[in-house]
Amino acid sequence: MRKSRSSHLPILLLVLGLASIAGAQSPQMGVLQACTDGQTALKVTQCSAAPPMLCDVELYQNGKPKPAARLPRQTVDELFMLCLGKAAGAAPGAAAGSGTGPDANGFKIGETVRAATAGGFAEAKILRAMGDRYLVRIGSSDVWKQYPQELRRIGPLTDVDRARGLFAMRDRVQVNVEGNWIDGQVVAEMGMEYQVELPNNRSVWASAPNLRFVGLEQKAAVPQPGQPPKPGMTSCAGKIEGRYSSPQVGNFTVVFIGGKAKLRMYGATDDEELECWVSGSKIVLHKPGTNEDMPIEINDDGTLDSPMGELKKKGR
Repeated sequence: MRKSRSSHLPILLLVLGLASIAGAQSPQMGVLQACTDGQTALKVTQCSAAPPMLCDVELYQNGKPKPAARLPRQTVDELFMLCLGKAAGAAPGAAAGSGTGPDANGFKIGETVRAATAGGFAEAKILRAMGDRYLVRIGSSDVWKQYPQELRRIGPLTDVDRARGLFAMRDRVQVNVEGNWIDGQVVAEMGMEYQVELPNNRSVWASAPNLRFVGLEQKAAVPQPGQPPKPGMTSCAGKIEGRYSSPQVGNFTVVFIGGKAKLRMYGATDDEELECWVSGSKIVLHKPGTNEDMPIEINDDGTLDSPMGELKKKGR
């Protein structure tokens, strides 16, 4: 007699089908976990501490042991997420992230977002969702990205974004500096860290726990070409000259010459020319006709501390 096909796949088939599912549920070592289907149970006996991070998993179907498996740690986490029915945002029995409406983070399947890559953020399309993890397509590659660290929406930040520690360029904020909350403005970001410009030509890097959102940027008058972006600043001409580069971020190079700064980064073939202004140990690279500035700090040893890392002067 041929058995009817169960709505719950055997556990080994679940493992094979996990290539498109992700989660953040980590199992407890040595604890037998009963799955929500009422037929399957799992137990992780050990995991290696060093890459490639493999785990030994004992599998049970209807109380009967199946052959043990050795799986990558990420696959094990995903398997336990599926076992516990943690497909966030999905109705019972539905595939994770298969709904057409926005999820708790405000993202929808098929939406175009920005995803972190080795060369910065690039446009990507959401294919699947599991809680804060999203399978996105960047070019011809499908990869999982974590919100908010590796995935951002296109357009203005939402209340959800701000609650998760995201800030926008030129946001007015307060930053905790040695226990004192000081008004400032976000002028650069790197990952989940933000550079905040403070009064008296100071700046500081901080993360969300030390930042408070005050309001959106108050639009200032756009300086005319040849005019300093801030009072008290003077041209870099004769003060900062030569070629500087960063070994930390690809091939990022700045050439200072006659009060201008020519930038080249990420393998670009064309230079971007900005005006260079200085006040004390503060440099501002200003894009003429806009309010777009790149702040740079002059270190005591002559190196430059930029949003792209430390810049060192190079010979001709």
